[in-house]
Amino acid sequence: MRLFIAIPLPPDLAVRASEILPTSLPALRRVKAANLHVTLAFLGWTPDERLDEVTSAAREAAADVSDFHLALEGAGRFPERGRPRVVWIGIAEGGPTVLQLGAEVSAGLRSRGLQFDDRPLSPHLTLARVHDDASSAEAKTIAAALETLATPRLQFMVDQIAVVQSLLSPKGPRYNALATVPLAHR
Repeated sequence: MRLFIAIPLPPDLAVRASEILPTSLPALRRVKAANLHVTLAFLGWTPDERLDEVTSAAREAAADVSDFHLALEGAGRFPERGRPRVVWIGIAEGGPTVLQLGAEVSAGLRSRGLQFDDRPLSPHLTLARVHDDASSAEAKTIAAALETLATPRLQFMVDQIAVVQSLLSPKGPRYNALATVPLAHR
């Protein structure tokens, strides 16, 4: 199964986040509100029998981090220059704690010999992906729009993380939380 570990968003906040990008922007595959999350670690394909180990790594990481306030604000893109591939909203508050949580998750996965994308974490909320076949003009329109896009500040308390299965289909991915793990309480 394809897995990742993430901070889930409250449903009402996810809907608000999914409405940030103007509908007039071309060539975007928008992430459905139900699929919005802040990724802590992407494992990709993982054998079913290792799910308990993944959940244990998440539980161990969560036990070391207290619940915290997270604020999302400010649009951006990857890469920062050239043709955009991903459109995101940034972390305005709580970023150091997200990085700590991501480091704890990575350490737990690594100690169990689990394979995952071990690149440095760049916390963000992906709002959309740019179509591979987007024209140069469409890509420039997206890049220009992001430079001036005003985003509302979206805030919530993070009190849990989730081990999530990604099911791919022609209609796009569907995410299913297989386990939720509470953070430590202050």
